[in-house]
Amino acid sequence: MKRLVIFTLLAAGVVVAMRKMVQTGGPAMRAKCSEMCDRMLDQMPESFPPNRMMSDLESLKEQTTRILDVLEHQTES
Repeated sequence: MKRLVIFTLLAAGVVVAMRKMVQTGGPAMRAKCSEMCDRMLDQMPESFPPNRMMSDLESLKEQTTRILDVLEHQTES
């Protein structure tokens, strides 16, 4: 139990430190972190939930664009 508490505190400390680095590091740090995340996601299988979510987001963007086009056409008529 004691190890779990220590591990949790260390993990939380690392997360807080990383967030602080990204916030103060500016756009270059954000771009580097984003690139690292993209590389990790590319290495995962297609059935990995975040990969599925990202592909679903792309299809949602396409659907939203089509819906907006239809609505604009209807309001013009």
